[in-house]
Amino acid sequence: MLNLFTLLIFLFVFIFVYVMRAFSLKRIRTEAIEDRLQQLKQQVEREGPDQIQEVDESVVLATEAYSGHFQKLWKLRRDVSRNLDVLGWKKNLRQRILIVFAASVVGAALVARMTPYPLMAILFGTMLLFVAISVISYQKTMNNYLEELGKSLPEAIDAIARICRSGVPAQSSFSIAAENLRGPLVGELLALDHWLRLGVPLRQALQESAQRVPLREYRFFAVILIISQESGGRLADTLEGLAATLRSRAELALKVQAKTSEARASIKIVATLVPGVLAYMYLNAPKDFYFLFSDPAGVKVLLYSAISVLTGLGVTYAMVRRVQ
Repeated sequence: MLNLFTLLIFLFVFIFVYVMRAFSLKRIRTEAIEDRLQQLKQQVEREGPDQIQEVDESVVLATEAYSGHFQKLWKLRRDVSRNLDVLGWKKNLRQRILIVFAASVVGAALVARMTPYPLMAILFGTMLLFVAISVISYQKTMNNYLEELGKSLPEAIDAIARICRSGVPAQSSFSIAAENLRGPLVGELLALDHWLRLGVPLRQALQESAQRVPLREYRFFAVILIISQESGGRLADTLEGLAATLRSRAELALKVQAKTSEARASIKIVATLVPGVLAYMYLNAPKDFYFLFSDPAGVKVLLYSAISVLTGLGVTYAMVRRVQ
């Protein structure tokens, strides 16, 4: 028992170190992005004839004034609410919650009837399944949405740059570019054109658009347009440079995915193997399945297996994220 306790402490310390390193790498990446944004700003300042005003940080960080004690939780709630609106889930959010809750109750009840405490198992199992299904569905849908945005953004920037080079003002280029584009970015460009036609200043419209679109590259695009409007620099050249940079980053991301494909495949296989084995035991060996959830020794084996699998998945995922 002491050796097992020592092993668990070592694993927790190991995971804690990787988590701290991940946060450190995230901070380094954020600083690098801010440095790149500052370089773009200096480039436009050199090309512009007049001194520009300071850009509102809400374009870059999408932050709003909040003086409470739980700023991170408030920011998370605000971002999730905004992303649900972007994905179109708010229209039928109640129906989605009811469906996921019903599926969680059914799944928890199928497992809980084999345990000595079915009511408690149903309660905790329902909460666990509900949170797991909701988070996985939201994260997967959001990743697909961001991937589509990232693919269409360089094409949209090139289209706007060509339109601006032909002599059309930036305020009138969004609707023209949207006519020849596809994907989720078309709706945002049309929304920008709509607000500009109603008389909203370009700076305010871009700030609100940058808050709606949860993509850092799009916020770079918004910052460049705002700075160019205030300084009068060569917008087309700057936009073409940004599009080339985004394409280079996309190519690098594809190379990283190719290098980490084996590790990511291992994570998916291990993650799907555990519920597959449990389902097989439930259908073909119900006595062994009942032993895992009812007998004290079986519960210990199940907890040890769950901790081992989750620890392995967490370490592998941290290594993949570190490479990315």
